[in-house]
Amino acid sequence: MSESGRKILNIIIAIIVSIGGWTYVVYNNDPMTEVRYKDIPVTFVGEHELANRGLGVAQTSTELIDVTLRQKRIDTNQISADDITVIADVSDAAEGENGISLQISGPSGTQVADAERRAIAVEVEESDTVEKEIYVEYRDDPEGIEPVTSNMTSTRATVMGAKSEVERVDKVTALISYSDTNNRVWNFTTGLTALDKDGDAIGHLVIYPDEINFKAYTGVRKTVQLNVVTDEKKETAEDEDDGYTRTYSAPDTIVIKGSEDAVAGITSVSTKLIDIDNMYEDQEVELEYDLPEGVHIAYESEGLVMKVKVARTESETDD
Repeated sequence: MSESGRKILNIIIAIIVSIGGWTYVVYNNDPMTEVRYKDIPVTFVGEHELANRGLGVAQTSTELIDVTLRQKRIDTNQISADDITVIADVSDAAEGENGISLQISGPSGTQVADAERRAIAVEVEESDTVEKEIYVEYRDDPEGIEPVTSNMTSTRATVMGAKSEVERVDKVTALISYSDTNNRVWNFTTGLTALDKDGDAIGHLVIYPDEINFKAYTGVRKTVQLNVVTDEKKETAEDEDDGYTRTYSAPDTIVIKGSEDAVAGITSVSTKLIDIDNMYEDQEVELEYDLPEGVHIAYESEGLVMKVKVARTESETDD
């Protein structure tokens, strides 16, 4: 081998030895470093056990904490806040204010060097229970559409928790994305969320069932005329006056939903027959409908009522 060849070989060997030495030092003697991760969510466990004892979490001193991990410098880019768990077990909490220790851990090979706090205050109060209808909604709330559902394993949910929090519950939703339906029928398995009147999620509630299965497709909303069909008597000379007059009021329009083809030709919806001639006092009647196939009532028009006013005629009053 020539002199220049030996020099090149020695250079290559030196490079290989250097790389091997660097790799050994990095992976076996890598200097440790401390990294601070912000806003790690506190996961609360034991709330089902708490509910079974007639109690619920009303409020907490915090839901997020900062955590500092001691870890190998080379691992820093592979570790994120999602790899850290902070657990608060409230299963043994008592009514009133409780100090709950936090269980904090990071990925294998790391140590918890510091935490913003090691315990939090949790206020527990007597629980309450309420039943709510389950609505399947788009989390991105696109305008003019909403899901059309079928085969729901449950249409109502039982919500348990601290009385003050249960009182805030406006509805229970199963949230999906508009892109998930994509104008075709899809199968879903989705957890449930309790919302207040502002549409904000309410935490620390136990919901049964905790998830439901259903089918859904994209429904187009459309406002159409509402025809109320009654069995009101048309007085003739042969009709006998029963001594009462009846008047009623109901919405003029209703919002329906369905596939674009299903609602395209619909201009009105009629109610099922309502017999008001046998009503003898003021009342509200929830409307039922004769709907074409594939057409459904949109959420905003659910629960529409007809208000009936009943009064005695003058002749009956004078007797």
